[in-house]
Amino acid sequence: MKEYNIINVGLDDTDSLEGGCTTHLTGLFLLKLLEEKPGILLADYPLLVRLNPAIPWKTRGNAATVLRIMCDCDPEEVAEAAWSIIEEYVGDRKWGVKGPGLVVAMGEPWRDPGLRLLYRKALTDVVALDQARGILEKRGAIARGSTGIIGASAALAALAPGDDYTFELVFYRDPSRIGEERCIDEGRAGEVEASLPPCVFNNYDQEEGRVTAAPGGYDPVLAGFRGDCPAKLFEYRRVLCEDPMFWVLYRSNQHTDAHKTVLTPRLTVYSTGSARATITGEPVVTPGGHVVVPATVNGVETDLVFYRETGPLSKAARMLRRGDEVEVLGSVKPYGKKNGRSIAVEKMWIESIAPHSIRAVPRCPRCGRRMKSAGKDKGYRCKHCNYKTNTKTIIHVYRDLSPGEYTPKTGRLPHLVKPHWRAPRALLKLPMTIRPEQVIGT
Repeated sequence: MKEYNIINVGLDDTDSLEGGCTTHLTGLFLLKLLEEKPGILLADYPLLVRLNPAIPWKTRGNAATVLRIMCDCDPEEVAEAAWSIIEEYVGDRKWGVKGPGLVVAMGEPWRDPGLRLLYRKALTDVVALDQARGILEKRGAIARGSTGIIGASAALAALAPGDDYTFELVFYRDPSRIGEERCIDEGRAGEVEASLPPCVFNNYDQEEGRVTAAPGGYDPVLAGFRGDCPAKLFEYRRVLCEDPMFWVLYRSNQHTDAHKTVLTPRLTVYSTGSARATITGEPVVTPGGHVVVPATVNGVETDLVFYRETGPLSKAARMLRRGDEVEVLGSVKPYGKKNGRSIAVEKMWIESIAPHSIRAVPRCPRCGRRMKSAGKDKGYRCKHCNYKTNTKTIIHVYRDLSPGEYTPKTGRLPHLVKPHWRAPRALLKLPMTIRPEQVIGT
């Protein structure tokens, strides 16, 4: 068999609020490569890599992509071809402080400790552009563009052997229909969802009876269906009453809890991870239905925030009480009554439930009637038999809450959060040898 080089192409920040999508551009670039070099193979599925969800300047899901191409191509030529299509794709859209990024690196970047460290940091913290550029220079990688270089370089070492992974099958719209309402058969979607095994997830909201795998607005994505069983994902094509232009099957770190690392004791703003917390007060429900729970994390007072849309997670938060011990996974936000910090919770593990009791006015032990206050600091007196006591009744309240794992409802899971019932999986060998028709088609 002919020996091929592995050329890794990382892409990021080619979308904006005005439209576009980095996964869409990646598919277009792969189609162009196949047209110009029909003999190429892939060393992996196209990768869809979600990074730190707390980054405030992200466009939508903070995703970068990677193509691992096996060919005897010149990496400079590949970089030139990729940058050309990026410039054409971006066009005249206004980028503000953002900018597209391209990184091309040879070999097996998932083995590079520096790139792996960069990936872990980009999952949970803020990465400076200079830091990413410095790591790329040491490796001799090609980098073009601006802030998108951060995500593009961090994604290079993602999804290494041993990392948990899932799949997403993404269908893209005909350009002439972008901006129109998407045509998705919600009724058929429910039937398809019910017919599939529990290896698909976060695609359909049973309560609301709607597909949750379709974005809105000018996004070129028609729908993206997620799961552990790539062959079964193609069943969802039956719910599309609009012909897609093409599709791409991505391997991804979505729904794997890849960002579950321990938060720093200082609760650094815009960081993401997990932390153990002790509940210190009663939950407060805001006018919008969100739940704010006072707690201490690493001895620091903070608020745990549970958004209304999370369903079961928000419901569990309402039942927390002082003394409960929990672990939360979420993002640190720069607001809150306690020390200007709060944690927006994506997932929670309740570790222990504190006994909960209330003090009530006692009943008379002689006649059974409810006693009345005898005055300030004078105890209680029964009006019927004149019995007196200074002791209130202690009532132990049943807690309708159990230790365990709590996540948002299906269809509302954040990109990186793993469903509570899903078992991790790990790829044992890289590189693979994948024919392009296995991962892209029309």
